[in-house]
Amino acid sequence: MAADVVGYSAHMETSEADTLGRLARLREILQSRVEEKAGRVFSRAGDGFLAEFSSPVSAVRAGFDIQRDLAGLGRADPGMLQLRIGVHLADVVVEDDDLLGDGVNIAARVEAEAEPGTVVITQAVFDQVKRTAQLTFENKGKASLKNISEPVNLYRVIDEMANHSYITGTVGTQEETPARQNSIVVLPFANMSGDAEQDYFADGFSEDLITELARFRGLFVVSRNASFAYRGRHVDPRQVGRELGVAYCLEGSVRKLGPRIRITSQLISTASGEHVWADRVDSTLDGIFDAQDGLAASIVSTVAGKMESTVAVAARRKKPADMAAYDCLMRGLEFHRLGGITRDNAEQALSWFDRAVEKDPEYGRAYAWRACAVASLAEWTGEEWAEECEAAGKRAIELDENEAESHRIMGSMSLYARQYDRAEFHFGRALELNPNHAYIVGRTGELYNFLGDGEKALEMQRRARSLDPFLPEYCRELEAVANYVLERHGEVLRVVAQLPRLTRRAAAYRVASAAHLAETEGADDVATAVGELLRIDPGFSIAGFVATEFYKDPRYTDQLVADLTSAGLPE
Repeated sequence: MAADVVGYSAHMETSEADTLGRLARLREILQSRVEEKAGRVFSRAGDGFLAEFSSPVSAVRAGFDIQRDLAGLGRADPGMLQLRIGVHLADVVVEDDDLLGDGVNIAARVEAEAEPGTVVITQAVFDQVKRTAQLTFENKGKASLKNISEPVNLYRVIDEMANHSYITGTVGTQEETPARQNSIVVLPFANMSGDAEQDYFADGFSEDLITELARFRGLFVVSRNASFAYRGRHVDPRQVGRELGVAYCLEGSVRKLGPRIRITSQLISTASGEHVWADRVDSTLDGIFDAQDGLAASIVSTVAGKMESTVAVAARRKKPADMAAYDCLMRGLEFHRLGGITRDNAEQALSWFDRAVEKDPEYGRAYAWRACAVASLAEWTGEEWAEECEAAGKRAIELDENEAESHRIMGSMSLYARQYDRAEFHFGRALELNPNHAYIVGRTGELYNFLGDGEKALEMQRRARSLDPFLPEYCRELEAVANYVLERHGEVLRVVAQLPRLTRRAAAYRVASAAHLAETEGADDVATAVGELLRIDPGFSIAGFVATEFYKDPRYTDQLVADLTSAGLPE
């Protein structure tokens, strides 16, 4: 990570003493944030800095936090210094207290391309962090850097990741969890096609298999988010079993060559590490659903010992008439999972879902995901999305009433429209169709928060966390909201303090609970909570925040407004 102070000489000419004082404060922030992310500051040459990290995610998050800290100081002190920050991924040479090599030179050139107060990263860094940093980015395109022979594609870090259906979590240190009976995790199937462009198909096959298995009530299936946290990592199934609390681990591969597909799979006991069974299926794209169904049946009969009721089996999703539509859907989902990270991905996702609908106008799943993609793209464009989303969601359910995601999408849209009875129906139907889908369970918990049933919301949150131990913060924050609804303000503070990363929503509820306790018990940590919230969202307003907290009973909204107002936040 290379950083440089903007206009340092001009600042020195204006006021040397003030500039040196601000430089010292800037150095403190930079040193603290780099060390916080386990990095090392190697050079502080005048107004320039050079730091090294073992993790690209740590480097980018450190740069983002530094710029956010400096922006906060700049609001109180308009003369505060600004930085340009560039991040690159490459091998370097350590020589005494310095870093050398082409990678260092590229990072310095990238820093020069950054606007004041921003972080710019190279394509090599973006590829490593896009799924896990929980930040949004703008693709700046290729830049010709001084003394670098080939153009380098650059991205600008924009802000924290908005709430999104599919954000891949990162694997952290987990307490060992006793394995549940009849429990399984499906690790992402490897792409053995020899073509990285086919990764989307292997990922899509894995996700569909997880969804099919999750329909069986007698089977505990770990969520896609937790499964895909292991993507690309070589892990011992016994370690996976300890971290996720599952008795079985399914791993395999997909080889797609033209119209032919070969699927291999192995079911492994996480207690012993031994293979329970292995299978190989040769299929075509037209037969891919039959292959999934057969694999799911083998797993259920082996793990649970018997098939689930015919009702659950009959709830399988409707197959597309044109399998090219399925391929378009899989490609679209690959982009959609990153649709909240860059606008390019959001646009590509919608384009692929549109192609799926064109190829098969009767394909319900394509309409359901198209509804999500429209909402995701609207976050970038600011365009109205509700009417178009609702039309696509309704069409999805008309075509396939047994698709859980369609009902979850309609439930969310109904909730945003404050149509609470309809929202409860669709979320209930989604849970009935897929009781083991962690995101559906978690979003149902959000519904109960807004209905004022905090206990039910907490029950859903516990279920979601058992299905997904790596549940992202934007889902885990719902536990804080539930405790606020239950007026357990001390518990709100405890839950928020345990989040690996503070989200805007969690920070707002922490402020509300801290203010409430200050009024009733004389507690005094409101200023700290307010400072953290405004650091995350400098433009925070009470009216803007409560507009997206869809409580059915206005007394919850009124209390939230009163608590945030007493904390001194702007109306």
